[in-house]
Amino acid sequence: MTPLTCVSTGKSINLLSELANSGEAKVWRTDHSGYLAKIYHQSTPERMQKLAVMIDYPPPDPNHHINHISFAWPRSVLKNAQGDLVGFLMGEIRGGKEIYDVYHPLRRNKICKLPADWRFLHYTARNIASIIKVLHHQGYVLGDIKPQNILVNDQALPSIIDTDSFQVRHPHTGKVHRCLVGTPEYTPPELIGQDFATIEQTEIHDRFRLGVIIHQLLFSGQNLYAGRWKGAGEPPEPGDYIRQGIWLYSPHQLLEPVDRTIPLEILHPQVKSCFLRCFNDGYKNPNLRPSAEEWFQALKVASESLILCKQVKSHYYSQSYGSCYWCDRVSKIGVEIFPGSVKVQPSPPNYAPQSQPVTTATTQTSPSAKVTTSPSGNSSPRTLTGHSKPVLSVGFSPDGQTLASGSHDNTIKLWDV
Repeated sequence: MTPLTCVSTGKSINLLSELANSGEAKVWRTDHSGYLAKIYHQSTPERMQKLAVMIDYPPPDPNHHINHISFAWPRSVLKNAQGDLVGFLMGEIRGGKEIYDVYHPLRRNKICKLPADWRFLHYTARNIASIIKVLHHQGYVLGDIKPQNILVNDQALPSIIDTDSFQVRHPHTGKVHRCLVGTPEYTPPELIGQDFATIEQTEIHDRFRLGVIIHQLLFSGQNLYAGRWKGAGEPPEPGDYIRQGIWLYSPHQLLEPVDRTIPLEILHPQVKSCFLRCFNDGYKNPNLRPSAEEWFQALKVASESLILCKQVKSHYYSQSYGSCYWCDRVSKIGVEIFPGSVKVQPSPPNYAPQSQPVTTATTQTSPSAKVTTSPSGNSSPRTLTGHSKPVLSVGFSPDGQTLASGSHDNTIKLWDV
């Protein structure tokens, strides 16, 4: 492939391998380590003018001091051999996963293997708010905030991609380059059905989108209307819920929680207040939606007041809630969102039957939970009855002489084996 030229430095840029292909552009790995190229299928003067403003007036990266890229910002325009401007060069974000893979329990636990507990999700939300706060302060409007445009690494550090879709205002001339795209589930009610090409958006519109993203993070992907419809007729379509300002805690009271619904009450009061302001007060008056700065401050307080569960080491809960909601949820509906092993504390055994050395162990999840062992040289398993509720986890001591089992009956039993 014919090399491109970096307009800022005059250096030759070779495209090595295609990484992504969307409706508007392809993303390529380049021969310059740490840099990717986005090449448009059809370059337009408007796009290049927007890129020029972004390159001339980049926002400060709040995580530059730890060598983390918070947003894939255009670094330089690229031109082909004919001198046509065809795309731009940007920093490569490594190790990030789409935020959907972070907040969705199945993908997080089974596919991506991310060690993300509720505290991790709080810090991710807090860091997203921090980054968007900086962008808003610089006059940028993100416009198309959605899970596909936010990557998160295993340190809960987010990176925002597709920044060239932002709404950009020239700081001196005032010319606005609009955001032409949007995602219905994240579009504020006042913009639903509008032509984005004719609308100058503000950071107040982004506030709604940010609230939805934070809700998905803290509620493990649960949407705003995850409940039973109580209104007349069939439930509305998702866009109609937003258009009418209906969600689980709206004044309409047209939805009621079901067993699987994660309640708002588990949140820190300041975060709970932000959600009510965003989707209730903000529906009537968008200016009342919490800003990115306000979200950041509320999440900072909330994340620093989380308590580690005494039973399951992957469970964190809000101090204001007073107990571990995630343990209660498993006991009630048998669904574990943040699986982890039970913490074994040194204590006298409640029940320690003598047996032959254990060769296998399995857990039973019947109402009267048991630990089943198979003595050496005997194919018939032996059941050790003790727990009154389902067993969460079992494990051997380092010397292999003791088996520990933890249960939702809030006990840990040590078995001499």
